[in-house]
Amino acid sequence: MALLGIDIGGTSIKTGLANSEGEITEKASVEIADLRKGNFIENVIAWLKPIINKDGIVSAGIGVPGFVSKSEDCLIEIPNLTEIEGDGFINALKHNFPGVKFYFSNDANAAAYGAYKFCKNIKEDSFGYITLGTGMGSAIIDDGKIYTGANGNGPELGMIHLFGERTAEELVSKDGLLNLAKLQLQANTTTKTKLQLQNLNTIDLYNAALENDELALKIFDLFGADFGKAVAIFIQLFDIPTIYVGGGLSPCLRFMKKPIHNILAKRLTGYHLKPFSIDEASLGNDAGIIGAAALCI
Repeated sequence: MALLGIDIGGTSIKTGLANSEGEITEKASVEIADLRKGNFIENVIAWLKPIINKDGIVSAGIGVPGFVSKSEDCLIEIPNLTEIEGDGFINALKHNFPGVKFYFSNDANAAAYGAYKFCKNIKEDSFGYITLGTGMGSAIIDDGKIYTGANGNGPELGMIHLFGERTAEELVSKDGLLNLAKLQLQANTTTKTKLQLQNLNTIDLYNAALENDELALKIFDLFGADFGKAVAIFIQLFDIPTIYVGGGLSPCLRFMKKPIHNILAKRLTGYHLKPFSIDEASLGNDAGIIGAAALCI
């Protein structure tokens, strides 16, 4: 039986059907801006109807960029999508699709569970999961289950303050990486580099680092050190030395492992450091859909 995953993001909603191997078929997407032309919830329901009704879906997982109540009957805080906060969106889904069971989760929790179920390189039943992309998300899989904390959600590593009033998410995210890169480019007077300040993007940084561009590698060293400080806190708080990284910046992990290890060597004792490992667990561009679909299992 196919599993429907609905990945609600800040700029788009994506859906897809996942088979038992986590392979996605029949993908669809719609821009949030288009759904805001009129009543948002009504537009979402109208867009979902042919997708759900066509395939005879009986269950659907939905990942949202915010907090979900433990009973999954209320979306508490969705900062970039306030239209679905409260119980109105959930009730509209239940009313329009009475034969479908909906499962809701924070998007980082969903991504972690999808990685646990479908990433072939993940063998552990307990690990920490960090998403790096537009923001920083975090989750814990504990003995094969999503750790949801006292109120149904789990850790928010990105909200921890690393330097004064600056959060981990401000420093270790797409914008954080680009801001760091721009500062390094502006200060650079001696190092040869292919990087250009104008129209700089993360793909340019990644490709330059692949070609051993000295400045690009330095930028990832600095970025990795900041990431390592957040990772150290994550490990110390939750006693979970196995970490997997997903999200759009996860391929960049290859350039950050050394500075991460250097930071951890200073901040962790042997108890956590000896079993420590950090690896990529990317499910590609469909990670959000796969994670949402996994909630149905």
